[in-house]
Amino acid sequence: MKVITDTAVIEFLSKNLTKQSILEKFQPALLSGLTSYAKDPDHIVPPRIAQPSNNPESDSTHIYMPCIAPQEVGIKVISGGPGNNAKGLGFQGCVLIMDEITGQLEAVCNANTLTAFRTALASTLGLTKVIKPGSTEILPELTVFGVGLQGYWHVKLSLILYEGQISQVNILNRTLKNAEILAEKLGKEFPKVKFNSYSYQDESSGFIEHVQNSSIIFGCTPATSPVIKQSYLNQDARYPKFISLIGSYKPHMIELDLELCKDLRKQGVSIIVDSKEHTLHEAGELIQAEYTPQQLVEIYELYKEDGSKVVITDSRSNLTVQKIVGLSIMDLSMGKLIKDEINNHDCINIENF
Repeated sequence: MKVITDTAVIEFLSKNLTKQSILEKFQPALLSGLTSYAKDPDHIVPPRIAQPSNNPESDSTHIYMPCIAPQEVGIKVISGGPGNNAKGLGFQGCVLIMDEITGQLEAVCNANTLTAFRTALASTLGLTKVIKPGSTEILPELTVFGVGLQGYWHVKLSLILYEGQISQVNILNRTLKNAEILAEKLGKEFPKVKFNSYSYQDESSGFIEHVQNSSIIFGCTPATSPVIKQSYLNQDARYPKFISLIGSYKPHMIELDLELCKDLRKQGVSIIVDSKEHTLHEAGELIQAEYTPQQLVEIYELYKEDGSKVVITDSRSNLTVQKIVGLSIMDLSMGKLIKDEINNHDCINIENF
């Protein structure tokens, strides 16, 4: 049985992530899990349990998210709340990876980086289907709203996939200081790219023109009012625009201009999602814009032979929108891949567990 720490996950990804490995190994593994989920959603991802702590000294909520797929069996457990946030801990969690036949525990993997990576990877499944790396003319900037691990991994994967096509990255956050910290971190990893940092609360800082020069935009904030406004977007249909939203996870939370969401729905443009059922329970943009399951398309459908028949792009502006909320099978798919490929000396091995 392997114990895979967060540091081990980071080191594994640092050694193994290339444009080729993302497209030919990591994406297919995640897509396989999402395709499996779609065949029998209720049995493969059973209802999760979310319950506040019964300890009077704790304000944490504990969430248990099982997965019982043909090839991925296990559970993700995360805990968090205001007390954790005040301590700088955020959500704490792990993924238990079990043998899909016997149920024997094969690995325990820290969920911190794994969660952020698998979410960003899911975003790239829709992104690379719409904007093919290296073969599509795109605007030269990328914009991310939010500065957490999710924002970091969305930028990192995109810069690997679209190497040479993106010259500037704009990092927008409520507080400027944290945007500057992430810009400095990414700047050390990608010295050929210019990183700009802004507070999205200060439109006078000049960030709007940079957002308008971006084909790829990510929303990674827990906002309750739109931070990505329609007026920020380039309307020139010659250039593709792809927005992937991962921040909202409750009905009252929205990152993208609600009127834009409603307009896309009225125009018959489907929004890409990881799960119709889960996004319609959790994603404020889709709930408040009154989307139905028929007006959404799941990621795996894009990769079916007839997937191209679904309208996912607004022809007027060449805009595509995607919403990801996350599923336990995504954690198990990536956790299992890492478990299978990580070197024994890079993790802790326990015999006769």
